Amino acid sequence: MKGKILLAAFIIISTGSYSQQPVSFQVNPYFSALIVKNIDSSVNWYQSVLGVKPRFLPDVPKGIRVAILESPQIVVEIIENVAWLDPKKLLKGKPEGTRLHGYFKIGFKVTAMDSFIEHLNKLNISIPRIYKDDSGKRNFLVEDPDKNLVQFFE
Repeated sequence: MKGKILLAAFIIISTGSYSQQPVSFQVNPYFSALIVKNIDSSVNWYQSVLGVKPRFLPDVPKGIRVAILESPQIVVEIIENVAWLDPKKLLKGKPEGTRLHGYFKIGFKVTAMDSFIEHLNKLNISIPRIYKDDSGKRNFLVEDPDKNLVQFFE
């Protein structure tokens, strides 16, 4: 019995200290990938909102289209595949707010928030609510053409 308690204590102590070890590397955001129903409308939306330049990948299997949207700070991959299931059809008849496991939202940091909000207003993109954190910095959510949530932070 005493041996089991010592073993349990050793496991707890050794696993608890793992997260406190210093690391010699840094992880930074690089890119995100989104599954969309219509790649053309999504590319246009992200291009107009984020100012990214699209590049369509030529060598993809039949029924799949892939666009890489890039700027110096952002890389977003947009994928259309006619064989993938439509979440709206799967969720038909389910309570409002029901979601599938997986992608929930994508977020971006914005400088000059007022100018960015004005930019979205000119694109007729609705901002239902602007939130403020404890420091007074703003953030809000919008929907892309596929109703994916996109959040912008000040």
